[in-house]
Formats: sequence, C-alpha cells, structure tokens
Amino acid sequence: MAVADWVFHQLSKTSLQQGAELRLREQASDPDYALSMLSEFKRIQASRSGRQLGGLNADAMAARASLQQWRQGEIPFLRLTQLLSQQLVLKLDQSEETFIGYLCYLLETLESGERLYLLHLRTSAGLNLNQSLDLQATDYLDLGDTGFLICLDLQRFERGDLPYLTLSFGRSERGLKNLIQEWIGFAETLDKRAETEKFLTWVDDYCETLPVEEGEKLREEVVGFCVERERSGEAVAYPELAEEVDPGIVQFIQQQDSQSQNHLHPDRKALRQYLRLTGRSQDLSLSFASSSLGKGIEFDPSQEVLIIRELPKGLLQQLKKLQV
Repeated sequence: MAVADWVFHQLSKTSLQQGAELRLREQASDPDYALSMLSEFKRIQASRSGRQLGGLNADAMAARASLQQWRQGEIPFLRLTQLLSQQLVLKLDQSEETFIGYLCYLLETLESGERLYLLHLRTSAGLNLNQSLDLQATDYLDLGDTGFLICLDLQRFERGDLPYLTLSFGRSERGLKNLIQEWIGFAETLDKRAETEKFLTWVDDYCETLPVEEGEKLREEVVGFCVERERSGEAVAYPELAEEVDPGIVQFIQQQDSQSQNHLHPDRKALRQYLRLTGRSQDLSLSFASSSLGKGIEFDPSQEVLIIRELPKGLLQQLKKLQV
C-alpha cells in the first residue's frame, strides 16, 4: 500500500443567496501524512454499513471525460482534482444545499492496480498547548465527522468491470446524497441485500443436507467468514471460502446459479438479521439467535404464535416476583 499523489481543496457554500466558493491548491499536499490518512479512510469506509456499489452512468459526461483525460496522460492528477471540484461547484450552485469543508483526493497504488479516493472532510474547533504551554484555539480535521467517501477501482473502471465504484455517506449528509450521486454520475448496479439474502438461502439449503450439528457449525463458520470480509470492506471470494471453510458449499452454490460470479459483496444488515431475529412494538422488544428456532423457541405460522420454552434466568426471576 502506497500513496502516489494526494491533494486538498477547500469548498464552502454557507448561503443560498451566494454561490459556492472554491479555493484550489496549486500543488500536491505534504506526503508525510498520506499513509496514515489513507489508513483512516479505509477504516471509515469499512465501518459504514450503507456502502453502495456501482459505476458511472451514461450521463456522467463531465466526470467520465475528466477521468479519461487523466488516465490517458492528457492532464496531471492535480488538474483532475481541480476539474472535479469545479464540477461540484456547478452542481452546488444549481441546488439549495449548503456545503462546508475540504475535498480530499488520494491516489493509492497497489500490486493489483490503483484506487482513487474522494472524500469530504470537515474541521472542528478545539484547543492545543503551544511551546509556551499556553492554551490556544485551533481547528483540526475531525475524521469522526467525515462526509461522503468515494473509492474508484481504476483498473476495473478501465475494463468496464462492474462494480468499480464504492460510495458511502456520513450521518449528516442525507441532503447531499442526490447531489453527490449526480456530480460523480453514480449508478448503483448491485443490490447487496438481495444478493446476500439469496446467498444465505443457499447456505441454509446446503446445511440442511448435513447432520444437524455439522450443518449448524458450518452455517456459523460461513456467516462468520462473510462478516469478517464485510468489516474489512472486501468481497467474499468463493475460492477463499472453499479453501478456508468448505469446498462443498461453493460447489453447491455454483450448481444453483451457474451465472453467479466468483464472489459476493455481503450486506451487513442482512448478515446481522440472519444471525439474530429482532422485532419491536410499543410494549414489546424481542431479540434472539436464529439458531434457537426449533429448540428453545418455536413458531407456529398458522396461529402467528411464538412459544419460548427456555426463558433467560433474569427474566424468569422477574416474572416469579410478580406472582408473589
């Protein structure tokens, strides 16, 4: 992992009556902090459950043209970042959204190729001690308040191999979501939740062909493997799943869907709900492991009744006290 180039630009639009103000940097940023910042960007990306996967849509003329100019060597990296920032200004001026912060562009080089990161960073007010040990006010980059994060796999982009673009948003950026998608020309091409649910159905079908204890153990191992890959922001590669968990389940999946790709981009919420069933109403909240069904917990679909035979000790004690 290495950083080939990176740069910051400042963008501000605080009023709907005034246009956005863009302050462009004219040279690359200091490389000393690039690797540590890249590590933070990857951590932030991996921690977000709402990552969207896709590519550039057919209408993304400006962003696509700038990227192709850069990849063909017609413009340098710095000029690319300036053009993309100016395109975002045009989008902001056509909208009723405000924007405060910094645009960070970072080019990562790997053995497998290159990745381009685009981020919205904000600052927060704080205090620090100067050399005289006096407190003074300062502004610092608040990575905990990072806004949108875009990661473009450049090799997949050039091959047209979808999905090649990952997009996620910070907690306070709901209003900017459509604008950012239009700016970069994002088109979601993969429904991670639907793909994950289909995958988990196949896991269930395969595990039911095994002895009960063996099937339950394998189910937990497969889901655990998927959870770890999702946390690291990586796809579940079927060859790795076969090697590290069980080759039989991969063969079974490929038999069910001969057109399936050799990997899965798991959805965190689907995995979590597969492991635990939850529900809530005004007066009741339930949560239990899905593996408990058919054991200490039974469900009668005809009556829509849930029977719990093994109550938690703490709850059992509370109920007995109410009967005294």
